[in-house]
Amino acid sequence: MKIDNDKPNALSGPTDSLNQTGALKPSVAAAPKGTTPANRTDQVTLSSEAQLLKAAADAASGDSGVRADVVEKMRALLADGKIGDDATRLAEALLDDVLKNQ
Repeated sequence: MKIDNDKPNALSGPTDSLNQTGALKPSVAAAPKGTTPANRTDQVTLSSEAQLLKAAADAASGDSGVRADVVEKMRALLADGKIGDDATRLAEALLDDVLKNQ
């Protein structure tokens, strides 16, 4: 079966080049009455979903998920030959863990 995707897609289609034609100047005419360009501020309001996504991303970036103490312990056991010499036992332990945590 062949799927033809002949519909234009704004994300994957060609893009126009952007050329800056000159220095940008703030527009005084666009400012509401009683304000000057110096005291205007832009505001962004995030949806609750976006706030939750940001909180999750911040939490994930702060924790590498690697427990250095356990890694060092396992490296020492591997170097001593106490683990890593029985592939069958390892496979069974992995399968048991997966089945236990379903």
